[in-house]
Amino acid sequence: MIFVFDVDGTICFNGKFIEPILNKVIKSLNEKHEIIFASARPIRDLLPVVSEFKNNTLIGGNGSIVSLDGNIQVIDYIPIPLFENIKRIISEYNLSFIIDGMFDYAANVNSNHPIFKQLDPDHLASNVEVSKIQRPIKIILLNIENSAYEAIVAQFNDFKGELSINLHELEGNIDITAKNINKYTTLKNIIGNQNYIAFGNDINDVQLLDYAQKSFYVTGHTDCQLSYDTLIENDAASVASVLEALYL
Repeated sequence: MIFVFDVDGTICFNGKFIEPILNKVIKSLNEKHEIIFASARPIRDLLPVVSEFKNNTLIGGNGSIVSLDGNIQVIDYIPIPLFENIKRIISEYNLSFIIDGMFDYAANVNSNHPIFKQLDPDHLASNVEVSKIQRPIKIILLNIENSAYEAIVAQFNDFKGELSINLHELEGNIDITAKNINKYTTLKNIIGNQNYIAFGNDINDVQLLDYAQKSFYVTGHTDCQLSYDTLIENDAASVASVLEALYL
């Protein structure tokens, strides 16, 4: 069976590594099944977290980039005219951002932001000027003020059908990839019509979970009303316990 794991908030709860109690279980699972990791992180930032599984299939950047047997490939880039529009919005609203190229990135993000510690932790790439990113694969706009969020979303409505956009309203973030690029579409390109079991926790996991043979939603909200097969408490021990009980 194919198991697909989101990373942050699903199997990684500290922004740095998979805790030993869960890492051990995933390693055991990996001996019997095919394990795929699907993350919002680009491959550059995903590798340090799943270093013991670096030769597994890795889907990064919300589906915009993959690592297959250690070979990194871009699935699609954000078109240049749309990139120019996004840069205009960034400038107009003075937004914090991370713009990912295939490996290098351009970032303007406060060091106090939780995502900062996830940004190139092993110093595998370079933080370059925006002008140096010619072909972005993923853009995240960060810490958007409530007063500006709706206006910015309205501007992105002009690009409906031309980009894939995930709105994280509570965090004040917007994730952007190329048209029809998400974790599920990229997974589908890799595994075809094979069934899979999925674990996720966020809006960028929705399609991945919706099309899974069995879906596990990792959450801290016990009253969650989402219609997935199983809800799991958002800690490493709980996820490990479910995996052991059902699949080992």
